[in-house]
Amino acid sequence: MRLLLLFLKEPLPGEVKTRLGHTLGAEQAAIVYRAMLRLLLIQLSGLEQCRLRFCYAPDDAHDAIRFWLLSEIMEVPEIQLNLEHIDFRPQGEGDLGARLTRAARQSFEEGYQKIAFIGSDCIEISSRWIQAAFAQLNDRHDAVIGPTPDGGYHLLAMQRYLPTLFEEIPWSTPATCQVTTDRAAQEDISLYRRPARPAGGGGGAYRAGLAGPVGTRLQKTVETLEKDF
Repeated sequence: MRLLLLFLKEPLPGEVKTRLGHTLGAEQAAIVYRAMLRLLLIQLSGLEQCRLRFCYAPDDAHDAIRFWLLSEIMEVPEIQLNLEHIDFRPQGEGDLGARLTRAARQSFEEGYQKIAFIGSDCIEISSRWIQAAFAQLNDRHDAVIGPTPDGGYHLLAMQRYLPTLFEEIPWSTPATCQVTTDRAAQEDISLYRRPARPAGGGGGAYRAGLAGPVGTRLQKTVETLEKDF
């Protein structure tokens, strides 16, 4: 069994896309966050032989997150995801490393054989991209990482519990991916490196996203959501 874990936040102004909020304003940044998540869900349409788990923060946002995401899936025709293969789980306490470790441990304890983590920032990830990452988890590779140009990573997949990949990592820095890669080498973990994909964090990354292959769709989605808020 395979599990894709999507880490995301309740889309409240001032709580999401805070760097982008410095240039666009908190309300507009929250709309961009919603737009990027909608596009990501469209991109993930057709995900096969894999369950999808939304890992949300804060922990008390369960009802708000379910209402938002289930409404997206049921009301946006381009999103083709099986509701029976979706569940929700709070991220829990601790820094990102602690939350990822907990989610990985729980997933393997539940019997999943391959898991992959993604965030809500990389709208160029598709269901095929996820399937390709899972395919690289084989006799040769214990884990798969997908870098971003800013030094982070947009995907991390594994076929066994590897908590060392989450310990003492400098999160949200230009060294995140490299330190993770070095840690894998130190622990003799065979790590396959996928091609880099951009993630839309700050204003520069958002502008790059608008100039990318799904930029036109992103702009149209933002405009659509602006009319609703």
